[in-house]
Amino acid sequence: MPKSTPKITPLPMVPQRMEPSGALVPIAAIEKETGLTKEVVRKWETRYGFPCPVRDESGNRLYPAEQVDRLRLIRRLIGAGLRPGKVVALDMESLERMVWESSPSMSSQPTDFSQRVLDTVLQHDIPRLKELFKQQWGRDGLTDFIGKTLSEMTLFIGEAWLRGDIRMFEEHIYTEAVLDVLHDAIRTVSGSSGWPRVLMSTAPGEIHTIGLLMAEAMLSMEGASCIRLGAQIPMAELVAAINGCQVDIVGLSFSIAYPARNATQFLNTLRSRIEPSTEIWVGGLGVTRLKPMAGVRYLNDLDDVGPALDVWRRAHKSQAPVSYVETRPSRIA
Repeated sequence: MPKSTPKITPLPMVPQRMEPSGALVPIAAIEKETGLTKEVVRKWETRYGFPCPVRDESGNRLYPAEQVDRLRLIRRLIGAGLRPGKVVALDMESLERMVWESSPSMSSQPTDFSQRVLDTVLQHDIPRLKELFKQQWGRDGLTDFIGKTLSEMTLFIGEAWLRGDIRMFEEHIYTEAVLDVLHDAIRTVSGSSGWPRVLMSTAPGEIHTIGLLMAEAMLSMEGASCIRLGAQIPMAELVAAINGCQVDIVGLSFSIAYPARNATQFLNTLRSRIEPSTEIWVGGLGVTRLKPMAGVRYLNDLDDVGPALDVWRRAHKSQAPVSYVETRPSRIA
């Protein structure tokens, strides 16, 4: 083992992930599957000797599924602050143990609902999965379903992938089902005259959108008007949208896998390019690794959304549109 490799403390019962040797992923899909750009992957191939793609008849790179899994774990560890030189050359077992150790909730016991969802994902029963979500939504109420149940469930599914309990495509089945349910929730509570106006997006390289949609649903329930741009919007386009749509707040989400250094640089640049009166609100697990920054509000939990809006509205009370005063929805239990 190279001297630069961090010491790994053995942990019991970390299953070995099994992937079919014949499954190959083209380089064009690497960014979607791992969050790493093609340029970065090629640089690692030259510098560290990993990944090790094969070539198709046209000479295009193809990556075995096991290597794609390793790249995803490496991406998460880099997002947690480790340098590529410390982790890129590690094998799958070492990477899994390092991610396991960096996730304090790994030992938590699943709820009955979590286990039912996991079983349904493993059965690939997408209609049943959506029905489970809607039933739980009815039991919890929309606020608790999104703010608590869905947050815990998404973390649990992510941990299941890291343990090797589910495969990549099964995690995607879960994600797409959640996105469908969140879109339904947003349509249920969104109004045309909400206030403030919040622009929702993610930075380039941030492919995870579940957290962003969860925040949009909570903002909509609290009477805000949300404008969704989608993921990975270039800086120039994001600034143009902020100015063109005359928004009050920019809402961004950073997952735990997004490098803290990149997030800090992006936020500093964005803050310098938009009007001081336009606030920047940032959520997602990635904010736990960011240092306080002038002009940027960190929301550590979805429960912070309502109080943050109340504070904002009190500070801007004189600017409230009449239409908002007449149509503000009551909070949903």
